[in-house]
Amino acid sequence: MSFLPISILAYALNAGSIVIDKILIRNILPNPLIYTFYINILSLLVIILIPFGLNLNNQALFMGATSGILFVFAVYTLFKALKLGEASVVGPVVGALNPLFTLLFVTFFLNQILTSSQIMGFSVLLTGALLLTVNIWLKKLRLNKQLFWMVISGFFFSLAYISLKETFLSSNLITGIVVSRVAAGLFVLPLIGFPSFRKQIFVKRNDQFSNKKTLFLLILGQGMAATSGLLISIAISLASPALVNSLFGVQYLVILGVAIILARKHPQLLDESLTKGVLMQKLIGVGVLSLGVYLLSK
Repeated sequence: MSFLPISILAYALNAGSIVIDKILIRNILPNPLIYTFYINILSLLVIILIPFGLNLNNQALFMGATSGILFVFAVYTLFKALKLGEASVVGPVVGALNPLFTLLFVTFFLNQILTSSQIMGFSVLLTGALLLTVNIWLKKLRLNKQLFWMVISGFFFSLAYISLKETFLSSNLITGIVVSRVAAGLFVLPLIGFPSFRKQIFVKRNDQFSNKKTLFLLILGQGMAATSGLLISIAISLASPALVNSLFGVQYLVILGVAIILARKHPQLLDESLTKGVLMQKLIGVGVLSLGVYLLSK
């Protein structure tokens, strides 16, 4: 079985999830904390996997719970970045920061030595990120906020995935998924205890989207994200992580394609800047990012 179609499908699905996140954050659930709550409460549905091989131990419980809590902060900061910026910038930059922070973590805390390829990848990755975010630098007021949330999100995702991998190593795939997702759901559950927050959760929305459509988009987006994660794991089992990760640029192309389609009839949904010059800049930026991710993973 070839890893290529699996990887392409995985990143395409992840792109769909990011687009849905942006639409919901911009038009339906503008409070990132509310959206974070919905996403992580839905993750409690993973309890249906318990009969398929739960293998609990102290390390799996600790690392899995740590991963779940870090994931809550990761998605919250991602949604903050999406609220302030374009999905075609936020998605690729946050996605590229994950392996970068992972590499820095194992280098400085686990004393692993950087290879020449990884040093080159580090430089290329920074160049690609600068190309994609050059327009942000020109917006003085939004500069610090948007870049801050993207960097913090990449940092939290990296730590969440490192903790999740440790859970897998100490137990198995099912245990890691169940413990981390249940921990995330239970971590956000106490938010219901705040009256003002509870009112925002259960209020009926008088906008173009009904509550049923909102729920459908939530489930669809998270279904895409979950399927993407599973497919990437399968792809990595078939080929080098470097090859799999280098294809993450596919998700950017999908995001950009959807943005172009929506810009004609529903430009308000994503609020993307799509002039010819900006399109060329973004294409070059994501190409450089993909090369950087590939070099970092070698």
